[in-house]
Amino acid sequence: MIKRRANGFGVLMAMCLAVLAVPSTTAAQSAFGTRGLPPTGGHYHEGEIGEVLLQIERHLRCNCSCGLDVHSCQFQMQCDVSPGWTQRIMAQLEAGESPEAIEAGFVADFGGTVLMSPPAEGFNLVGYLLPSVAIVMAGMLIGLVARGRAEPRVAPVRQLDERDTERLRDALRQLDEAEGPDW
Repeated sequence: MIKRRANGFGVLMAMCLAVLAVPSTTAAQSAFGTRGLPPTGGHYHEGEIGEVLLQIERHLRCNCSCGLDVHSCQFQMQCDVSPGWTQRIMAQLEAGESPEAIEAGFVADFGGTVLMSPPAEGFNLVGYLLPSVAIVMAGMLIGLVARGRAEPRVAPVRQLDERDTERLRDALRQLDEAEGPDW
């Protein structure tokens, strides 16, 4: 009797087939619990309103302290805040409100921290400009330091007087005599 070891590929294929065998409605309900988001008959992010909904959800930070946008929090963290916000946004979109008005309503209710990126105005400009200014200043400082070290430091040259010239000739003559030919 031949014994066969189970190879990793066969086990992986069996697991994939088991996952694919689960009906899609069961998978959607298990991923979202009993809240029913997204609806089992479709998805909130389909169609023109769905695209605008997704755009607004990506601009708003969830209030559950996860730090994610509303869309990501809803599908990754499954908190209790983001589904309500999605339903509020969806209702406002269906009522004909513009995305800017919806975001302004959230800012009015929860403050400017609800936005994923604060508007580039007022003190917020410091946050946008400071990194660029710091990088430029650091580059200039590094350039000045490197430039300052690149210049060789040479002692000033002066004319030799007769006494120094005679001392130099004597030193060279003694060196030549000490280093005679070796052959």
